[in-house]
Amino acid sequence: MKKLAPSLIAIAVTLSLYNSFSYAIDLPKAAVSNNPQCLIDVPRFDRPLVNGDIDTLPVNAEANQFEAIYPSIAIYKGEVSIEQGNRTVQADKVTIDTHDKNNRTVTLEGDITYQDNLIKMKGNNASMNLNNNDANMTPSDYHLVNRLGRGNADQMKLAKNRYVILKNGSFTSCPVNDSTWDIKGTTVIHDNEEQLLEVWNAVFSIGKVPVLYSPYLQLPTGDKRRSGLLMPNLGYDSVDGIDFSLPIYWNIAPNYDATFTPRFLQERGVQLQTEFRYLNEIGLGTLAFDWLQHDSKYDKDRTTHLNGNNYDDNHHRWLFHWKNEELINYNWRFYADTTRVSDNQYLTNLSSKYASQTAGYLTQFYKIAYNDEHWDITLGYKHFQPFHSELKNSLYQTEPQLDMSYYNNDLGPFKFRAFSQVSRFLTSGQNKPKAWRAHFEPTLNYTLTNSWSSLATEMGFMATHYNQDNIRKHIDQYKDLDKNVNRFLPKFSIDGKVIFERDMPIIDGYTQTLEPRVKYIYIPYRKQSNIGAYDSTILQSDYIGLFRDQPYSGLDRIASTNKISTGVTTRFYDNNKVEKFNLSIGQITYFTKSKTSEHNNDLDENSDTGSITWAADNFWRISDDIIFRSGVQYDTRIDTISLANTTFEYRPSGDKLVQLSYRYANRNYIDTVDKNPFYRGYRQDISQAGMMTTWPLSQTVSAVGSYYYDVKLGQSADSFVGLHYSDCCWGTTVQYGRKLTDWDNTSRKSKYENKLSINFELQGLGNNRDTKAKMLNFGKLPYITTFE
Repeated sequence: MKKLAPSLIAIAVTLSLYNSFSYAIDLPKAAVSNNPQCLIDVPRFDRPLVNGDIDTLPVNAEANQFEAIYPSIAIYKGEVSIEQGNRTVQADKVTIDTHDKNNRTVTLEGDITYQDNLIKMKGNNASMNLNNNDANMTPSDYHLVNRLGRGNADQMKLAKNRYVILKNGSFTSCPVNDSTWDIKGTTVIHDNEEQLLEVWNAVFSIGKVPVLYSPYLQLPTGDKRRSGLLMPNLGYDSVDGIDFSLPIYWNIAPNYDATFTPRFLQERGVQLQTEFRYLNEIGLGTLAFDWLQHDSKYDKDRTTHLNGNNYDDNHHRWLFHWKNEELINYNWRFYADTTRVSDNQYLTNLSSKYASQTAGYLTQFYKIAYNDEHWDITLGYKHFQPFHSELKNSLYQTEPQLDMSYYNNDLGPFKFRAFSQVSRFLTSGQNKPKAWRAHFEPTLNYTLTNSWSSLATEMGFMATHYNQDNIRKHIDQYKDLDKNVNRFLPKFSIDGKVIFERDMPIIDGYTQTLEPRVKYIYIPYRKQSNIGAYDSTILQSDYIGLFRDQPYSGLDRIASTNKISTGVTTRFYDNNKVEKFNLSIGQITYFTKSKTSEHNNDLDENSDTGSITWAADNFWRISDDIIFRSGVQYDTRIDTISLANTTFEYRPSGDKLVQLSYRYANRNYIDTVDKNPFYRGYRQDISQAGMMTTWPLSQTVSAVGSYYYDVKLGQSADSFVGLHYSDCCWGTTVQYGRKLTDWDNTSRKSKYENKLSINFELQGLGNNRDTKAKMLNFGKLPYITTFE
């Protein structure tokens, strides 16, 4: 083969070819497959990537034969190959005609192939105008390089150095010789500048069967956000029937967008889901509203009392969500996180990515805050929406609450902090008291510290005033409450820690630490039975909890404390300073009985001095793929284990997971922590063992499942099993589960719903969801990793 010197005409040909074909690289993209089998027939680009100005890169042209017809025609024949930078062009014949200076043309014939680092294209005939770079190729096949995504067209046209116009064009992310699905259009226009694909007379086909027609379809094709249709979702389950949704994306502005999703539920009706996102100079946020005008199944379930009487008297079903984070200026910020639904059963029936039913209630929280070097000031509003009507009259809202903290660290070795709070507690319960509470708590801290130890001494006082109203003295629970109460409590604590470190003699390269800790706290006794419990509940006494100042949350219950907390932690680090193992064990010893009144909770009736609570926590990184965690709490007041949990997780890769877990809670402890009469008198301990897994059975099929068994009740608590199939161009999920939906207060038993669901997905359009992760979130016991 004779090598021909590059010429100006050859450079012009290459530039024109590059401009013509490079516009197709932003057609709808398939994600790079994790399955190497999917990439067998995909064009590869393995050469080093060349960077630089395209006009300055050298051009190499080779052909078996070169013919020049004076004065304006040049002909390259036989295995023509033109290479510049990252791209190559091959053809049987290239003819260049510059006779008309205003209409210089290039004609390529026979087995035309173009490839760069992004796309490969083939055709039989091509022509182009060198003056404006307009070009035509017939017919044309294209394939994305190093990734899935291909198509063809009867004719391809390049116009205005911007638009690629396909006549009878198509796109699919399926591999070569696999046409499971594709999108065809009589006219397909790709706008490279706007990264937009427009399809006229669009037909979406599965195999050779057309399943969806649209006279006009618009799809985003690159990283630039574009308005248009997103990937539809199709599913089926045994409760709601066919579930089909078609998201419509609206790119309002570079910092605003919205998504409208009509959703058809066969057994319920048509729901409209909307989401608006915004980003401005001071913050960002999401506003969402879902609406279902008439839910026929909900009306039927309410009539038949499928879930007892836990139904609201609503005709329409909706969800509202607003999350907002704004930094107004250097000192001021505004935050909102609120979600509300139309009824108690909404999340059970319809679910949402904005909220979970696991907590038992939704929160509407707003706050505006100010902070500087010395001040943190927050004005907040918090309201709850419980899922059970019995809880509505027992939960207290803070409407509003003002928190103020003052810091001064310029007092030599001392640090001063003053915390104050004003709260208004309201509830919908007609017979429950309401209150204003004002609290003031200054503290002075002196800390000595070095690289291996610290000793912190702190002293201060807590002054609280209550103004309580709506006190129903005839109700036994509130007979001791007073309208005005003042409470003053001094406090003192000293907290010491030491870290000992040594090289492990039996494990080369490992380091062990021994970290003893001792904390003494003193708070005198004040009778508090004349104060309502508005925001206080007993906290868990895990190892970290042993060193809390108070066993209660909030400020309504401040227990008398004359105790010493002792504990020790040992840690093992490898030679890369990665923590491989830790074990912590500690206890609380009371010198005097801790109480807030004569009998502030059931545990205090049995409490005395001495060692009251023991706790231990453990973490073991057995290998990079295996982690074990456990914790246990022992309470001498009930003379048994109060809480325990353990988790073993094996995760060798992103698509392989096995997690074994166990949790235990003593029923006496449950009754003490949860004072709500709706759940009082729980008849047995919670003792549940479970397993959760996702594991590939082959390159295309994965098994996903979970099973939680309640040992005390002798029945499953939450369980599902599913199969996920995903090949190079489509996927499907089949899932069957037993889902905990409600609690029957009459029979005092849990209610369950058996549900079979089937979902479909296509690869290569938009961002495909992590389907297996979504399956693991089934029910009230979703997957929580132990690796974080």
